[in-house]
Amino acid sequence: MSSTEFTELHNMVDKLCTIFSVKRPQVHLFESSVPVIFTVGSKKKSHIIVSRRLLDLMEDGELEMVFARELARIKEGNVTQNTFVALVAGIIASFSTIALWMAMLTGFGQEDDPAPKFIRFVAMGIVMLPCSLIVYAGASDSILKADIGAVRIMGNNAVMSSALKRLHNDILLNSMEYFNPGHVHLYAMNPVKANSFFDIHLSLFDMKPSLSERLISINETNVVAGQDKIVRNRTNLTEV
Repeated sequence: MSSTEFTELHNMVDKLCTIFSVKRPQVHLFESSVPVIFTVGSKKKSHIIVSRRLLDLMEDGELEMVFARELARIKEGNVTQNTFVALVAGIIASFSTIALWMAMLTGFGQEDDPAPKFIRFVAMGIVMLPCSLIVYAGASDSILKADIGAVRIMGNNAVMSSALKRLHNDILLNSMEYFNPGHVHLYAMNPVKANSFFDIHLSLFDMKPSLSERLISINETNVVAGQDKIVRNRTNLTEV
């Protein structure tokens, strides 16, 4: 991501790295109509990947919070583990797409024709269960930790709640792109959706806490005079 074109964003990341006391990650931009942000890398170097849609969708405060959430995940130290799981699970999950393309190349029709779609459906049935088990067993369960960690350090749970609801609603209404389900544990909000019967196996990867659970955890977390304090107040959840 060009430092001259995205000067304000780079300055924001620099400030957040100072706040979280983490080594500065490299930030990458990719074109997508789905608001996606995730972190991969190793202990030596982390990379935050963000879609153009997310940059266009988020308000300034919300954008800062979703980046703060990624830095909280880096601070946890599980980026290397999650990246390795994504590599292994992603390769396994990709066999269903390979089956689709092989069916098309061998003369079974186009991508939307019944034959290649059915072949892909069968391939998904074979590979998605072991793929989902790898993600369940191997990935660090840090969704709520990252939400709460960012809120505790940044001290603004209302903005984090607003950012997650905006991501959730946009993905729910507009997401039609295919994302590798083996990478689902990396995303701030799950973009993997079962858009048809032939995608029913993708429901195995609906493994993140629900939006309601995440909002409850966020709204119960507050920072007072630099101390973490749990505030039991769920009246703000009526919007969910």
